[in-house]
Formats: sequence, C-alpha cells, structure tokens
Amino acid sequence: MTSSDKKDDKKNQKDGTRVFKKMCLDGKISTYIGTREFVDHVGHIDPIAAVLLIHEMDWFTENKEYKVYAEITATFRYGRDDLDVLGINFKKDLYTDAMQVYPVKGVASCTTKIQEKLLKKLGAERAFPFTFDLPAGIPSSVTLQPVKNDTSSKPCGVEYCLKTYIAKDMHEPPDRKQVVDLLIKKITHAPDTQAPQPYIESAKNFMMSPNPLHVEARLDKERYIHGEPIYVHITMGNQSTRAVKKLRLSVKQVANICLFSNAIYKCTVASVEHDLNVQPSQTIAQTFSIRPLLEDNRDKRGLALDGQIKSEDTNLASSTIALPIANREALGIVVKYIVKIELFVSMGGELKLELPFTLSHPIPEHYEEDMEPPPQPTDANADNINLELDETGAYNNTLLSAQADDQLLIDFESDALTSKETDA
Repeated sequence: MTSSDKKDDKKNQKDGTRVFKKMCLDGKISTYIGTREFVDHVGHIDPIAAVLLIHEMDWFTENKEYKVYAEITATFRYGRDDLDVLGINFKKDLYTDAMQVYPVKGVASCTTKIQEKLLKKLGAERAFPFTFDLPAGIPSSVTLQPVKNDTSSKPCGVEYCLKTYIAKDMHEPPDRKQVVDLLIKKITHAPDTQAPQPYIESAKNFMMSPNPLHVEARLDKERYIHGEPIYVHITMGNQSTRAVKKLRLSVKQVANICLFSNAIYKCTVASVEHDLNVQPSQTIAQTFSIRPLLEDNRDKRGLALDGQIKSEDTNLASSTIALPIANREALGIVVKYIVKIELFVSMGGELKLELPFTLSHPIPEHYEEDMEPPPQPTDANADNINLELDETGAYNNTLLSAQADDQLLIDFESDALTSKETDA
C-alpha cells in the first residue's frame, strides 16, 4: 500500500463511522455493533446496543417455530481449555442476561444513533435493534497474562461475550452454525474528581541511636492514567546516628481472586533504585519518578491485564473501582496498586512505606454514547470490499468469510458500505 493509499484510507475512516459485524456460519443472521468497549462510569454503565440483521427472512417465515435470541455473559475462566476432564469446564458465569430479538415482543425502539443509522442502511424490514442495560457492580474485563507466545488456549480471566443465536426456545442449545459470538469488553473510567493526595509519614528507631529517622512521602495526585509517570515526593529528616545509603521505589500490582477463596497475588510492575548519602543530622526533600508499563512486564505470567479482544494490544489492568456489594465473588478479580518505598541505612537497617493509588483510563473530553471506537489492528494488505444493498434487499457479500469478525466502515452520508477484514 502506497503512502497516498494510506492517506485516502485515513480520510475515508474520518468520513465514516466504524461498526463491527459478524455473520453466523450458515449465513442466516448477522450482528452489528458500534463499539466493542463499554465504559463503567462508576454508577452507570454504557448500554450494549446492537442490531440483528436477518439475511434469510423466507426461512424464518417457513419455520415459524424458530426465533432469534440475544445473550450477554460475563465469564470467569480460571483454567485452560485443554485441562477440561469429563466435561468439567474451568469457568463460572458471573453475570448473564438474555432476550428475544425476533420476532419482536412489544414495541421496538432505537436507543442510539448508530442503531438508527444501521436500520436506515440495512432496511427496517430485516434489521432489528436490541439493547442490554448492564447493572452496576458487575466485573470489568481482566485477563491474566499467559506464558509468552502461548496461543494454545484462551487466557484465564474475566471476559464478556455477546451471543445471538437461532433456536426454538431461549434455553435450548443452538446449532453452532446458527450462533454469532462477539467478544466485547468492559473498562472503567475513573471519576473526574481527584481523591486526596496519598500521604504517609513514619519514624524508625535504631539500636544505640537516641533519635529516629523521620520520613514523609506523598504522591502528586491519587489517580494516574496508563503510561503516565508517578512522582513521589519524599522529605527525610535523619536525626539518627546512621546514614541512609539507598532508596528503592517499586510499583506493585495486587490482584485479589474473589472466586471460591480469596487468593491474593502481588507482582512488581516497576522498580527503580537511587543511591543516597543522607548523613546523621541531615535533612533532604527530593522528588523521584517511576512509570509502570506493560512493555517492561511481558514475561511475567499471571500479571493482570485489561481485557483483550483477539490479538489487539492492551495495558496493565486498571484499578477496580466498584460500588460496595455484598457478594465479592461477583467482581471476579479485584485489582489495586501501591507505591512501595524502601530506605536502606547503614549497618543493615531499613524503613518501608506504602502509598496506594488508582490506575485507570482517561475520560474522553467529549464523550458520546456513540463515539467512534479506537482503531483496531487490521491487515495492511487487506482488500477493500464493497457491500451494496440491491433493490430486493439481498446482501451482496460473497467475499467476506462468515467466520470472520469484520470491522465495517459505514459512510452514512454517501450510503457506501466498505469493509476490512480483521484478524480471525
């Protein structure tokens, strides 16, 4: 692809609105969704708004006993698929909800602009909108980092799946060829209001020293964005008879697995050391920085990451910000972060302090319910495929794989529909 082609592609992406589409294997239904990231605003969660498209309406007319259902499920996977024995799956559903999409029960209503535009584009006689309103307190998408280059199984953690399927009854196991599975993820945006700056002070007495070593430490703020440096301000008054030789700063991720039993896993995600020479009766005030990044922790198995969709990149898991609930098992994995300060003094003494903080995603300046999702990884050599609706409403889609999870670009102004295949 030439540089001019790339510019044209970027221009087309700016002019259109991205939606994601996936078709079942036998080609009877497809599901369209505007974004695969749903934000928890700590109090309310973005609705999951999608559109069902029926390609073979005549088949449903002849087989009136079949209906189309939609289901959203949050699953905690705590074991590898290849470890399943005697049909026992190492996973537990933390949340599930389902509804009938077709035939429509009651009066259908559009709740988002994307749904309204898709109905206009696809044809209201074959397209049916549906929306899930998620309750507060359900878990965020978290993935436990597997061994490097291990692609043999799904990683452990909490994942969300939006499923549409054809069946005679909502609780009847559907034919796999008539199921559309779309992985989605729920992320948390920390509130706009900043909490008080984390602050701690401590004094350490040493043997044969009449006065203590006094230390005060604080962070410049309580909430940090992924990739942002953390500044630690330290004031030290050494009234002891020992010299402070070294300072170690580290950021620790604490993951509490709430399923079955409370298991706590701690992992150091960043660490720096500084040589000091604070002599007795000396006082210093200094600022140090540290930056926790996933790039420095790719080889650490079991590290909690934000939920992943296919092969897209991610980041360290965001801090869990949830309303108080009685059942902690419903949270799946609770993640928090602390800055640990260690001071090493002569003759083997040391002083340790901890400062908790929140690591989260930024809130977009102009957040809208139908905002454009972030660019997804695509094949640079993928061909543009024109999808057009003919006069009879038949869908001309001979080049797209029914198993592919496709990212579409819809230009609602020019009524053009183009697609690029993403990683299967």
